[in-house]
Amino acid sequence: MVKSRNLIVMVAGLPGSGKSFFAKRLASEIEALYLSSDELRKQIGLRGRYLVGDKLTVYEELCKRACLSIQDQQSVIMDATFYLQSVREKVYDLAKKLSCKLIMIYVHADEKLIKDRLLSDREDSEADFQVYLKIKNQYEPIHREHLKLESTNENIVEMLDKALNYISIQDGKA
Repeated sequence: MVKSRNLIVMVAGLPGSGKSFFAKRLASEIEALYLSSDELRKQIGLRGRYLVGDKLTVYEELCKRACLSIQDQQSVIMDATFYLQSVREKVYDLAKKLSCKLIMIYVHADEKLIKDRLLSDREDSEADFQVYLKIKNQYEPIHREHLKLESTNENIVEMLDKALNYISIQDGKA
């Protein structure tokens, strides 16, 4: 098991990619606080509200909670689409300000599998296939070093193994 202090792991990806399923398990593996944009949106009363200002409020609150956690010596898994470079930059800046290690993991899946996943009701996410297509078209490329993981319905153990290995290597770098 990897346990690290002063670590922010951003888990990014499109709706239905499997990022939340993965991120929750990764948080448990490395004993980190799990912060989800979907759960947070519900907690702060913005469920169903997706205007740019509402989205920014959710991301700002994610960063605020991550900051408090890192200050308390608790590592954090941040689970969100992170589809805009400007939003990712806020997390990059936060990690720099807090002098903590930042690791990015991008989760993706086959579009047919995503479509199948999005047909089912999900507890926290309201995204359907139309939302997936919209965000897919707006997703800005990630220019920072990151681990790219493909999600299937059977490979969570493999994904976790790859992520833990990547985190261990990245966390060891100066």
